[in-house]
Amino acid sequence: MGKELNKVRGEKVTLFIQGKEREIKFGFNAWAILEEEYNGLKNLDKMEKDVNERPFKTIPHLLYIGLVDKEGVTEENILEDYGLNDIDMIAEKFNKAIYGSLPIDEKKAVKEAKN
Repeated sequence: MGKELNKVRGEKVTLFIQGKEREIKFGFNAWAILEEEYNGLKNLDKMEKDVNERPFKTIPHLLYIGLVDKEGVTEENILEDYGLNDIDMIAEKFNKAIYGSLPIDEKKAVKEAKN
């Protein structure tokens, strides 16, 4: 099991949130929350569907899960400093954080499933 835990690398990204630069990382604890919310990691396609269908609700929620320092931040105000013109940058950072945390084999499987 220790070997499997090492596969959850948790690539870090930063965003300016509530007055300071904050780190977002999908490490083991964040994935445990996602596993609970989506009733198992086998259902992560639902997460992608949520991101595509309801991005303005889902992306802040998921970023909040991965937020390392939550002091003074809520899901509702996490992206308050940004506007619609920032959506591409936010989506890029989100994708880097969440997909960058997957084990190499999982990341490859996700990319192949999309093609």
